[in-house]
Amino acid sequence: MTALEEIAVAVLSGADGKAMLVAGLSIAVMVAVILAASAGYFRMILNIALFAQPDARVRAIGNPMIGREGVREALEAGNLHDLFERFAALGHRMPAVPGLDGQEADRLVRVHHYEAVMRLIESVPDGVRHFFVAYAAMIGTGEAAAIVAAKGRGLSPAAIEERAVSIGALTPERVRKAAHAGSEEEAIRRMAKAPFGPALARAHAAAAGDTAAFSALSLAAALTEMGVAARGVDISLSPPVVETAGRMVDAANLRALVRARASGTGREAAARHLIRAGGFEITGERLLHAERAGNLADLVAAVEGTRYHRYLAALPGAVQEGDAAALEAALDRCILDAARGIASQYHLESGPLLRHLVALGYEARNMRAIAVGVATGAPTEEIERVLIVEETEA
Repeated sequence: MTALEEIAVAVLSGADGKAMLVAGLSIAVMVAVILAASAGYFRMILNIALFAQPDARVRAIGNPMIGREGVREALEAGNLHDLFERFAALGHRMPAVPGLDGQEADRLVRVHHYEAVMRLIESVPDGVRHFFVAYAAMIGTGEAAAIVAAKGRGLSPAAIEERAVSIGALTPERVRKAAHAGSEEEAIRRMAKAPFGPALARAHAAAAGDTAAFSALSLAAALTEMGVAARGVDISLSPPVVETAGRMVDAANLRALVRARASGTGREAAARHLIRAGGFEITGERLLHAERAGNLADLVAAVEGTRYHRYLAALPGAVQEGDAAALEAALDRCILDAARGIASQYHLESGPLLRHLVALGYEARNMRAIAVGVATGAPTEEIERVLIVEETEA
């Protein structure tokens, strides 16, 4: 036994041995706690550093086509070419080809939206990127579902190809094969190997020939996948991502219920459109309560205490008259406001990126509506009624 071992045995076997051992263990625990706290602190600093540049980029870009000034500028366009020049001046550059019509303008905006999301993904840190990728996939699923729905409406292969947008996994070859399919079922089979193929097949089977239901069910499937991606984000970065995805799921469920109650659709038919997992506030018993609402007034009462209540309750006339469009627009404004709140609360993390992602979708909707309105010569006030404009405090 060495001298040091003899000293250690003597100390531990003496009267103060236990006290010394307890003190040593306490110090070890304190050091471990300090190291853990330091690790968390350094991780937070690293996250802030990772998001600093992409956050600054999206703040600089902005989302002018959900702001009153940008919308007003676009609405003053005299024709589609003038409109696209105004879009370009606002940061949305698209190739306005000669002979541009409303259908081609709509297609160009859809392509532009997807490309803008993909450019955003390039700058997003790895920790949250798969959620943004899932959002882009949702856009692709919607485009693929539109091809199947067009087959159901009896459009010719040439007409479908003219309207279709080839993005992501929806390659030009898949578009061509689906467009030239003999039926909806065959079109789905021809896209079966695409990532969205199984979701389209399930949605089509559940829709049982109802084209509108098929489109809604396809979107619900894509939102479900997006919710799964949100829950897979690292816990240190997940709160704003989970809330954003959850708000989108909540809004989709409430839209489905608003439409059902306004149209008198039965509860069982409406229930198949609901997304059962991934919501933020409209979950569990509250979702069941909303699902059981007998009319629109009951539905509004069922969501009391949530963020959505004040937006719906602010339109008693729409509730009474069954104006689903007005109530859905209120939900859209709610989602935009919620995204702005997330961006403010998590301004050093993914908040600004998430807000920009959500706003891009509403910008695309507004640009498409304005383009169609300008192409058809619709009065400005009619176009304005379908636009979603962000209300900000002065």
